[in-house]
Amino acid sequence: MINLKLLNSILVLFLTLLVFAYGNDYTQEEEFVNKFSYQAIEILSDEDVTENDKTSRFTELVMNSIDLNLISKFVLSKTWKNSTDDQKERYLIAFREYFINSYANKLDQYSGEKIQVVGSEAAGKYIIVESNIVREGTDTLKINLKWRLINRDGDIKIIDLNIEGISLVIAQREEFQSFLANNDNDIEKLIDKIITVSN
Repeated sequence: MINLKLLNSILVLFLTLLVFAYGNDYTQEEEFVNKFSYQAIEILSDEDVTENDKTSRFTELVMNSIDLNLISKFVLSKTWKNSTDDQKERYLIAFREYFINSYANKLDQYSGEKIQVVGSEAAGKYIIVESNIVREGTDTLKINLKWRLINRDGDIKIIDLNIEGISLVIAQREEFQSFLANNDNDIEKLIDKIITVSN
């Protein structure tokens, strides 16, 4: 005879595990980070191309993998809403160049690091994929890196990177907000600053 009490207990346990597994299944986002990391490392470690080609390939990879518009608006904060359409358009163009130059100048710092994904979790409408930057050898390196991703029906984009507890996007936002606070919240001055730094 089947022990109904035991059967119910097993069924409840199974359903609980199923819901838990489904609710924490962010394989798609983890695969995205793995693929992005692999492609980035492949580009950075390619010694058969010029630095210009390397920068161009890396820029294309990054631009296809991030939500630059969302990042641009977030770092500008409330000033975005108070800007004209023309100012918004010029700001977005300037910020794109600023963003590209900010990492392009650091490409030569790559020295064989790898990225290992260690887990993921939901954070509201976003998914946080946690990983470690690792460089093995005599000069051992291990840096915690959290990727904040947004998944719009399979279209996954990076919107922030948190390195050892420091959010790059929030840090950029604080820098811009500090500049605006000291310059009468004048977006024209911010645009000029961004263009100057980018050139």
